Amino acid sequence: MASSDVFLVLALILIAAKLGGLASRQVGLPAVFGQLCAGVLLGPTAFGLLRSSSSLALGSELGAVILMFVAGLETDVAGLRRLGGTAVATAVGGVALPFAAGVALAGVFGLPTTASLFVGALLTATSVSISVEALRDLGHLQSRVGTTILGAAVIDDVLGLSILAVVAAARGGANGVLPLVHTALFLPLAALVGLTVVPRLGRWAARQPIEQAGLMAALAIALLYAWSAETVGNMAAITGAYLAGLSVARSEIRGPAIDGAKALGYGLLIPVFFVSVGAAADLHGVGQSSLVFVALLIGAAVVTKACGCALGARAAGLTGAEALRVGVGMVARGEVALVVAALGRAIGALDGAVYAAAVAMTLVTTLLTPLLLRLTFIEDPTASAPTAGYAAAATEGG
Repeated sequence: MASSDVFLVLALILIAAKLGGLASRQVGLPAVFGQLCAGVLLGPTAFGLLRSSSSLALGSELGAVILMFVAGLETDVAGLRRLGGTAVATAVGGVALPFAAGVALAGVFGLPTTASLFVGALLTATSVSISVEALRDLGHLQSRVGTTILGAAVIDDVLGLSILAVVAAARGGANGVLPLVHTALFLPLAALVGLTVVPRLGRWAARQPIEQAGLMAALAIALLYAWSAETVGNMAAITGAYLAGLSVARSEIRGPAIDGAKALGYGLLIPVFFVSVGAAADLHGVGQSSLVFVALLIGAAVVTKACGCALGARAAGLTGAEALRVGVGMVARGEVALVVAALGRAIGALDGAVYAAAVAMTLVTTLLTPLLLRLTFIEDPTASAPTAGYAAAATEGG
């Protein structure tokens, strides 16, 4: 793609994201729902105006990293510690039930054992980047619900990786132990660096007579964490970005980091991410698969993730309403499921029909999550009136 074409595509994405967000707000839904729908319309499923390219993929990935970095910066760390047990119970319930359901469903339709295990692993995936934006839009990102979802997402990433590594190893596609060792080493190392190195680096950057030195340092930390999470820890890059946000939030550069990351993210990169997620779902191949299988896969993905996470959260002490919101907030599969499906197809575990069904499931769960989250907050009098601290963020997100 020529550079001039990239500029045109970015302009189209920003306009579509803004119009989609505004239209979504008009009917009482989070802006992210409209941005995702704009991506579907612009992508190959509808008008075909957006095609995959390395430039678009890079912008989308950067948008996801910035979004989760900001979420980490705004997380109530003390609240996250208090809800650690709740997050663990949520993640365990949200992995065990979907995995069992996926394996059982695939078995009923006669898929081989390895393919069945991959379908189960596919359903364990969670991408909370969509939920993060919806919760921020609703003014509940720092509530017990938002904090539990963010904490559970990190644990879910570890559990999902463990299952995926073992399943891939059964197919001969990867060593089943080494990725887990990398993750086990990465997490404490990331925490140690966040507690010792990042605050010192923040102090140094805050005192430099260089324009936006604090912001540059914060973004460098976010990108390094994202890179190391993916290449060293075998985890999602967005998990590393979230951990970076938690670390930078304890430093002197938290203020410029939040202001600058929001301006860069909501002004350019985050809309690119949301529109790209919608555009990445090409549903033309769904006809190759049994429509009954597709429908049941989508139903299992929504019900088992929501119920598994909600049951875990409820058992750990959240109220029924809070547990339901947590469960719904973990439903979106997003780019994480697409990565798992692509891996399954690359090593020959999933055929084209099952892959197409996985793409359809990913798109539907991603679109449904902001809508369902809004519905679960509809009886809450504060849901329609976000707190003052989030009013600006909500405007930027639209």
